[in-house]
Amino acid sequence: MKSYGWAGKILRVDLTQGKTYVIPTWDHVPKFIGGRGLGAKICWDEVPPEVGAFDPENRLVFATGPLQGTLAPTSGRFMVMGKAPQTAPMESYCRSGVGGHWGPELKWAGYDAIIIQGRSPKPVYLWINDGAVELLDATRLWGLDTYQTQQRIWEIHGRNARVMTIGPAGEKKSRIAIILSDTGDASGQGGFGGVMGSKNLKAIVLRGTGHVQVARPKQLMEVVQYVNKLFTRKSANGDPFTPEEPGFKYNIWGGGYGRGSLGEAPGELLDLMNDPSSGYSRVLDGCFACPVICRAHVKGPDIVNGVAFCAQAYMYMESTVYDYEKGYSKVTWQAAKMADLFGINAYDVMAIIPWLDDCYRDDILTEDDTGLPLDEIGSQRFIYELLRRMAHREGFGNLLAEGGQRAAMKIGGEAQKRMEMYYTRAGRFGGYREHWGYLGGFPTGHALSYLALLWAVDNRDVFSSHNLMSQLWGAAFTIGQDARTAIPEDLTPILKPVMKYAYGSERAAEFITEDGKGLNWDWAARVVKRHQERTLLKDSYTVCDIPFPFIFNANTKDHVGDTSIESKLYSAVTGIDMSEEDSYKRGDMLSTLERAIACRDGRTRDDDVLFEKYYTNLDAAGRKYNREDLERAKDEFYQLCGWDAATGIPTRNKLEKVDLKEVADDLQNRGILAK
Repeated sequence: MKSYGWAGKILRVDLTQGKTYVIPTWDHVPKFIGGRGLGAKICWDEVPPEVGAFDPENRLVFATGPLQGTLAPTSGRFMVMGKAPQTAPMESYCRSGVGGHWGPELKWAGYDAIIIQGRSPKPVYLWINDGAVELLDATRLWGLDTYQTQQRIWEIHGRNARVMTIGPAGEKKSRIAIILSDTGDASGQGGFGGVMGSKNLKAIVLRGTGHVQVARPKQLMEVVQYVNKLFTRKSANGDPFTPEEPGFKYNIWGGGYGRGSLGEAPGELLDLMNDPSSGYSRVLDGCFACPVICRAHVKGPDIVNGVAFCAQAYMYMESTVYDYEKGYSKVTWQAAKMADLFGINAYDVMAIIPWLDDCYRDDILTEDDTGLPLDEIGSQRFIYELLRRMAHREGFGNLLAEGGQRAAMKIGGEAQKRMEMYYTRAGRFGGYREHWGYLGGFPTGHALSYLALLWAVDNRDVFSSHNLMSQLWGAAFTIGQDARTAIPEDLTPILKPVMKYAYGSERAAEFITEDGKGLNWDWAARVVKRHQERTLLKDSYTVCDIPFPFIFNANTKDHVGDTSIESKLYSAVTGIDMSEEDSYKRGDMLSTLERAIACRDGRTRDDDVLFEKYYTNLDAAGRKYNREDLERAKDEFYQLCGWDAATGIPTRNKLEKVDLKEVADDLQNRGILAK
């Protein structure tokens, strides 16, 4: 078979036996596309519900899609999947996206994906060099942080090698441990660093000099040039952060952020970087084949150099209160990089710190209880002690290494109630920090029906997929409002043509009832279903979450984007024609497959719920979510998806309709399918 897009091979690594095998990618593609779709299929086949996240038989899947290794814009990404230890209180299948350069390198080394299984009797790392595979001794790497590990590996294999590695947190099987590449590209959510540590696998190292065949090179370049015009302009006066064309928005998260700005905030650090005599600097930094370049690489004489993106950059904003005059300071930056070095999920730390602060201020937890200098939250001493103890599972850090939600649940009582402020999904499949549960973020934002339903039905922190938020933020910035305090009613006029294009009706932009007192739920189910399809598709191709799907165009009068770009890239690279509408059928199938995995793990409609605060606390406009409205929206959503409304479980008819008969048979044999 002539291979376009896919390398055609998947590497299987059995750490228990110390052996590696090659299996054909064609067993799974093009049906499951790649990336998230490919990983979901492998986990369905090989990770039954009886397998725990830290069991040797759990699979850790690193998967690219057909676009990686080509010039398709933002194709530097790949996906990590498996039974996730972070999901709480029940472990379940989850996914995590990673940017940077490791994904394309895997394709150039000859593989579409890697399946890791078993447990090595001693620490090892995997070395892949243009298709040749070795398991090498990692005893001397064990205990090193993520930067030290990469430096040692580069000394052995050369600076061109690409490395994914865990730090001490992963080695200690923390449920919120990350896998990191370079200075900040990481598989954060899910806790897959702990899974890697449980397998005694310290790192996966790649070197590839091959290439990926493209079916229609001319067509691909036409789409690439089109995308580049949408997202970028030449720099003005040699300043890479300012476009040559006046007023041009770089289309980052709806156009509200400038190029390289994610990770910037006013304060000491920015002042130092803007002072040529300080020894500090920042330069644009982006993933492979990215026209957006949304972050900057920061250097300084007394800080850890590298990139910090989004949650990493803002993990320790308590420092800006502790030392108010300095604002975003060197301490703020160092906190993010310490989390990277130890290999800890910064996003969960963003919930753990304010939760500890709440509990300390109200005498629920004391310094004696925790062994932490809680009175110094915001200081460098506090954050170092917190992260060090979490990474090494020392004292109270051993509990926090289980993740914020699990830690609070184990303590119970008032501490558990305070935890609910920082996590969104209740039921048995939570564990992921609040992430835009309201427009603007809890507790100062606005309730929106789409956000509540998305949080209820997803299998992770749903707004790690930003495409719905991007259009809301883009509209907010367009009318001069801040994304964190935007008023939904004000966004409706500018979003009507955008929502009609993206979801089928201008009414989808009418977020609030006519009397202004309640939320409009009429379009919630339809918007959420299409959002999930698009999210699964972009994670399967795989392209970046920030610009795709391109729904809101900050640079046109009607602000209507182009959601056909991904399917055009797929068609050009693979030579398999797939229209946008046909792609949604594939997305519907993948959404059903992921739901089937969750249901096999034990999830039902009763787990698709939010914590009580969302039904009792008023938002910034005095509104709140209504439980009955959410339940009705769930009814409609399940029916649109072809899932049983009483249980939230896909029906046999739906599974067979999307060509997943083997999934239906397995669920039937387990007594899970509704009669």
